[in-house]
Amino acid sequence: MEKVPLVQAILKQFPWGRIEKDGTFPHDFILAYYGVLGHEGFGYWSTPGGSSPHMVHSDNRGPQDHDLLRVAPQDGYQHGYQLLHDKHLDDKGGWKLEDRLIPKLQFEAGMEPAIASSANVTDWKSWYGWRDLPLESPAALLMHYPLTVYQLLSLNVHYLGPEVELNMLPLFSELALLLPYTDIKLTMYGTAVYNLVQQAKKGSVAMKSKRRLPVYTYTAPSSMGGSTLAVFLHGEHENWDPRLPSMTNNLPDAIVASNAGLLSYKGWQGVILYCHVEGTPFAVTEYAEQSAEVQVEALPKILMNSMPYLQSRMNTSALLNLMSPRTYPIEFNPFQRPGQRYIGSVRLPNVSNGFTIKIVGNEKNGEMGGGASTSGAPAATGSIASKVQQLVGKTKDMSLDGLD
Repeated sequence: MEKVPLVQAILKQFPWGRIEKDGTFPHDFILAYYGVLGHEGFGYWSTPGGSSPHMVHSDNRGPQDHDLLRVAPQDGYQHGYQLLHDKHLDDKGGWKLEDRLIPKLQFEAGMEPAIASSANVTDWKSWYGWRDLPLESPAALLMHYPLTVYQLLSLNVHYLGPEVELNMLPLFSELALLLPYTDIKLTMYGTAVYNLVQQAKKGSVAMKSKRRLPVYTYTAPSSMGGSTLAVFLHGEHENWDPRLPSMTNNLPDAIVASNAGLLSYKGWQGVILYCHVEGTPFAVTEYAEQSAEVQVEALPKILMNSMPYLQSRMNTSALLNLMSPRTYPIEFNPFQRPGQRYIGSVRLPNVSNGFTIKIVGNEKNGEMGGGASTSGAPAATGSIASKVQQLVGKTKDMSLDGLD
């Protein structure tokens, strides 16, 4: 409960930061107030409707005793539908707000923000100040996606499981503004991405992905560092897998995911194992701190369950290092979407992109590395092998069925 005041403080700094009697934020009501609540035709704000936060494994009908303004679900809605057309939306067509409320990507000469490295952008207040936006702007209700990636990211980034984010690809240009003198490659993977690419027709933006071309590019003004962003969609498979042919010469510097639900989808187990073994930085966000804690507690069990598979593929010291105790920091995300979600009687903080989890960091030392390097004196080999055998033995009584 100690995080409730922090979540509310983020919301209260905005003029539109209304808190209902039950502690939730009337997200759809605020969008309706600004005239941006709806399905197709509402630019970056487009939504499939209903109360489901994701495409699968959720109740699309939502709570029936809640009478807040809500858009009804639209059958056949496709995240990223705009990419089935021949061009991206511009600032005005995407945001559909007054000009003064839009965080622009196209600047008049001399009107660019200061280079980000001099601005110390660490939270919503500093970002709004850097972008010269009034807090009246509801931009934070969308920008929490790209700014959370900024909070988590590296350079060649694989973004897993995007859905609504596909409706707002140009917003990720903010990364090029925030990271001067950097070239960023962002590749998106997931069911929604796969479905979108399969629907792509000749001449559409999404069709570029079938030729392995970026579906969106952006170059920051030279006065802001001249960074570039290239967004790719992986449409060959629904899931991320390092064995895919397209991964050749394209292994990521980091993997990120928003509102991941690591225990809700079996596909995460392979990602978790790969990143631990290869030492690839991997970070995600979760709605609730309690959910993040449950997932962190399950990570050693996921690794332990892989021991029989890894025993013949890694040397003993590397395997023992992989299974050594480690910490998975959970942090309050300053770039979370303002406002508590409505999820029945829950009053603990539950916010889109609310909390970050660092699954694997970018340290290359023994504590965080999971590679197959060899260390230790020969005399210790027997002891190490014995410990590995003990770990393998423990896995026989373990199951991940309860986590699926």
